[in-house]
Amino acid sequence: MFGRKKLLEERIDTAIRTEFVGLIAELERGLEEYRHRSRIKEEARIALEKAEAEARRVHRERIALKKRFWEAYYEKDEATLSKIGPEHRSLKRAMRKAEKSLKKAHANFEKADFDEAAEGAALKEKAYAAEEKADLRIGALEKTIEELLAETWCNVKDLSGALRDEGEQPRSFGGREEETAHQRSA
Repeated sequence: MFGRKKLLEERIDTAIRTEFVGLIAELERGLEEYRHRSRIKEEARIALEKAEAEARRVHRERIALKKRFWEAYYEKDEATLSKIGPEHRSLKRAMRKAEKSLKKAHANFEKADFDEAAEGAALKEKAYAAEEKADLRIGALEKTIEELLAETWCNVKDLSGALRDEGEQPRSFGGREEETAHQRSA
């Protein structure tokens, strides 16, 4: 009896979980997607900030190099001027690289950017709708199970009462059957 009860509980558990598996999966998918997009946006923002910082650094170096150039030019310092040429070419390459990196970071950020407040509000709305749907379905299931259990309990009580009543009353069979039963016992 107890083994059967366990099986029934497991079947009920499985049926209820199956009823809500789609809803739960949809909510989990929405949450994972939102978290993934937020993480990508944050990574793109960090990359953009790094690219902007590198562009500013290269720009400051360029300004410092120009200043050194004009100082060496006015002082007619040929040694410094000869060193500035290769530095200038190297700095030009660094500037092109920084500008390219900055442009790419901007494009990546624009692609990853989304309105977190609006998406969060939509996700909340989905969550409230799912809760409401689950509440309604669980309420209907509870009512159905309560009604089924009450009906089963009444049927069992009625049948067990009828069985008790049947067992308490002696049955009288026709005259011939009583004689046959009496003769067999003798």
